[in-house]
Amino acid sequence: MLQVRRQVAAAAMFGAVGCAMPTAPMPADMDIEFARGCWVQREAPGERVQAFLRLLPDGDSLSGQIADVSTGDWITVATFSFTRAGDRVTFDARDMPELPAHTRIDPSRLATSFGWARPKSGGKLAAYAGSAPSRSFLFAEGGEDTLAIRAVTAEPDATLVFTLFDGERDGCD
Repeated sequence: MLQVRRQVAAAAMFGAVGCAMPTAPMPADMDIEFARGCWVQREAPGERVQAFLRLLPDGDSLSGQIADVSTGDWITVATFSFTRAGDRVTFDARDMPELPAHTRIDPSRLATSFGWARPKSGGKLAAYAGSAPSRSFLFAEGGEDTLAIRAVTAEPDATLVFTLFDGERDGCD
């Protein structure tokens, strides 16, 4: 069964992010359309599909779910709703603490704490932070045909990084 992949980092790393982050200007490009579509996650290239993610237009949002299909059943492990304007996301994920709605932030505010919080060449990165005093974040990173979504939560002794999805375009859009 597909489990949300976790990485544990030292609490000091999250401390660099802190609760009182300096205000940074929002990027002019709030586009979240790079996440739109149907995606598949495989254990390895060319192997069978482990999970599906569909994020499709639903009024003023891109809404959808991640489904674990590794057992042959369709098991929803996370649901998402990104506003089409790109300014907010709500999500609920199995195997994770409950997280509040998140508001878009400039990812450069987190790049020193999370090395992967920078868009790859030609890619886009949307970063979202939970409202204070929450110390949780959501990252959606996409290239032409790839999409990764990670959630980060603070624990008393460590920072947990949950890789919710890491896959490639499937073509339903």
